[in-house]
Amino acid sequence: MQKIRQSLAVFIFLLLLYMLLRLLFYQLYFSKTHIGGKQLLSIFYWGCRLDISALFYANALFFVYYFLLHDVLPLRIQKRLAVSLLAVLNLPLLAINMIDLAYFQFNQRRSTVDLFRVLGGSLPAIGAFWKTWWWLFVLFVVLSFVTVLAFKYFLRDTSGSRRSFSTNLLAAACFLLPLGVMARGFSGRPIIPSTPLLYIPATYQSLATNSTITILYSTIKRQTTLQEKHYYARPDSLFTARRQFSTSMPFNKMNVVIFVLESFSKEYTLTTDSLHAQIPFLDSIMKKSIVCENAYSNGLESNKGLTAILAGIPPFFDEPFYYSNYSNNKIRGVGTLLKEQGYHTSFFMGAGYDHFGFARLASILGISKYYSMDDYGNNKHYDGNWGIFDHYFLPYAATQLNKTPAPFFSTLFTISTHFPYTLPDTLRHRFTIAGQGPEQNSVSYLDYSLRLFFDAVKNQPWYNNTVFVFTADHNIYWHVGQKASLYKIFRIPVFFYLPGQSKHISISKPVQQMDIIPSVLDMLHYQQPFMSFGQSMLDTLAAGHAIAHYNDIYQLIDSSYVFGYNEKTEQPVYLYNFRKDSALNNNLLTQGVLQYPQAAGMQQQVKAQIQYFNYSMIKNKLYIQ
Repeated sequence: MQKIRQSLAVFIFLLLLYMLLRLLFYQLYFSKTHIGGKQLLSIFYWGCRLDISALFYANALFFVYYFLLHDVLPLRIQKRLAVSLLAVLNLPLLAINMIDLAYFQFNQRRSTVDLFRVLGGSLPAIGAFWKTWWWLFVLFVVLSFVTVLAFKYFLRDTSGSRRSFSTNLLAAACFLLPLGVMARGFSGRPIIPSTPLLYIPATYQSLATNSTITILYSTIKRQTTLQEKHYYARPDSLFTARRQFSTSMPFNKMNVVIFVLESFSKEYTLTTDSLHAQIPFLDSIMKKSIVCENAYSNGLESNKGLTAILAGIPPFFDEPFYYSNYSNNKIRGVGTLLKEQGYHTSFFMGAGYDHFGFARLASILGISKYYSMDDYGNNKHYDGNWGIFDHYFLPYAATQLNKTPAPFFSTLFTISTHFPYTLPDTLRHRFTIAGQGPEQNSVSYLDYSLRLFFDAVKNQPWYNNTVFVFTADHNIYWHVGQKASLYKIFRIPVFFYLPGQSKHISISKPVQQMDIIPSVLDMLHYQQPFMSFGQSMLDTLAAGHAIAHYNDIYQLIDSSYVFGYNEKTEQPVYLYNFRKDSALNNNLLTQGVLQYPQAAGMQQQVKAQIQYFNYSMIKNKLYIQ
């Protein structure tokens, strides 16, 4: 009984520790959300259930050791080894939960194994994170110290009389079997991170779960393995990624330059919004551009946004496409398509080479030349966090493009509007603007940097024969209310500037990042078949929509509604009319029944895209020629 009492004390302590972290998570991100008392109890109930599961799986090795092997070791090392094993198993997972207390504001979900890929590229910015989140570092040290002391206290009497193996085996069964049943759950399906979605709104899933179980689950899964779906006999009659424009116009070899603006919200461009930033140059460009008024990202992270923009592939995986099991699938990316037409292709980013795996993506897409801070070659212009300051690197990119034979295709990924929004010392005073926060000041600085790029290219012979595309990798969304986040956190700017035919055109229908490359190819009068899950924004017959995979929910946004579908339960989750109900207070679905015709059509479109995506990935059918 002693080992059962000691193990139970350790487990309850860890359970209380996780509850404390959930309360802190609630205070940071959900305290201003009006959650009903009954719903809040349900969230914390499922939080406790997932904590039990996570802690059972995380500490199963310790409990097996403690009950079955501990007594055979020399007395002098028993307690030391037991405490050390508990610390090794639990402190790294505690650290991940603490990281998510800060990282959640950037990706709006609990971390998966993909966190370790992101951390590698974020290590240079650790000093900036310390300045803002120093208290989390301190709290982690304190909690780690208290946790180790607690382990020592609970296991203080581990050197008692040696028990027989059969006695220990019986004690292990009495402790582990009931706990294992609770960890797995009592229904036919085991508890996994998405289980609470059956009982609570998707908006609160991140509060109900913990980072331990999402990390462990994604590690066991390793990489997403898709399963074929058979919703429809002929899904390609509802959706296909095969695109081909019907045009008699000859191919127009215009240059293409795509600016991907880091963490750039639509709100920065809206004079009526509290996040509006002073962007005189971009304002002047937009007055002469094709502007998409209702544009959405397909993901919430840089690697997924870039995949959607350049590859036209929806980020349905937990991991980026180019890290997935299907990264070796054969595709003809935009670089390959345009090189076949005689284009030179390049990618520019002022961070280190292959930052966040972008060089891998460029290679998959057939983009030949990758320029990084290594090519720039002057670390005096390093911002101390992410890479070369944009007001240095963008003119450098302009110089390289000026040397590139036309026609060319290039993507320029900016960095300065990423946390911690570092401004160069020489321009700090100029861009510390009254009434603006640090993120808005960084946007104003980026606007200045973009002007420098255009000053360097506007007199070049290739300039007037170029399509300049402006978009964002994702929104910056911690200012958004929790429910409204279902659609607002995906809002980004998208506009096309053609200096040779500059005029303002407004596109009001919903568009998505995956529509960008098809729209560009449409402008070039490209006539060959190609692959994209998006469609041309210039197609006046297409209503337009934006799809995303968010908190284990497949979400579709059209001109008025946001619809959520749970692929695991094969049930609709929500339908909101955000035009009439901007706070998303009224879920138009009741008990999963499709009472609105709009929901039936949106569900059909989501399921058709899931079925087509899974089949195409599994069967390697995305190579379209």
